[in-house]
Amino acid sequence: PYFETDTVHVKQMITFEQISELVGVSEDDLKTLNPSYKLNIIPKIEGKTHVLRLPKWAVGKFVNNEPAIYAHVEKELAEREKPIPQLVQAEERIRYKVRSGDYLGKIAERYGVGVSQIKRWNGLRSNNIRVGQRLTIFARNPVTTTTQRSSGNSGSSGSAKTHVVQKGDSLWTISQKYPGITIDNLKKWNGLRNNNLIPGTRLKLCECSS
Repeated sequence: PYFETDTVHVKQMITFEQISELVGVSEDDLKTLNPSYKLNIIPKIEGKTHVLRLPKWAVGKFVNNEPAIYAHVEKELAEREKPIPQLVQAEERIRYKVRSGDYLGKIAERYGVGVSQIKRWNGLRSNNIRVGQRLTIFARNPVTTTTQRSSGNSGSSGSAKTHVVQKGDSLWTISQKYPGITIDNLKKWNGLRNNNLIPGTRLKLCECSS
């Protein structure tokens, strides 16, 4: 790659895939710049920090968001390792029917669970769901189905439907601005094959035509 680089010290275990999602550097560039990490994982060893080489434009993004990046990685790891509840009270186990406009991030936020948990409970390999599909959810905060917000035309007001990419944006920073939207959602809705973004691009924030 023909760009200036610099190094940062990484204090926690993190994968190249996570770095790519959170900072916006492609995995291929990370592999080229950091050939010593054979498994594409930066390990965690007590009392030792590891050096990660990044394009200079990405160094500030990593350093400025470092606590949030580590928190995101820890949350992902905790959700991946959390066992499926064995003894669950009847009222906590929900059979949810997917409605038009639903996506996993939205459903997960509604019931206070993680997207990866819903996928694990239902044997889903991707984030794709279809209208009418039934999902098993072990809800942390079951919600009552009131029509408090839906006054006839859902999505016509209130929440934004698009985001214009600014300099320094990554899929992760954009997903953090809009609760319930994941990196996978943004890639799917906008037909993105990688994490590279061009400032000025208008990204859809829903599975909608506009």
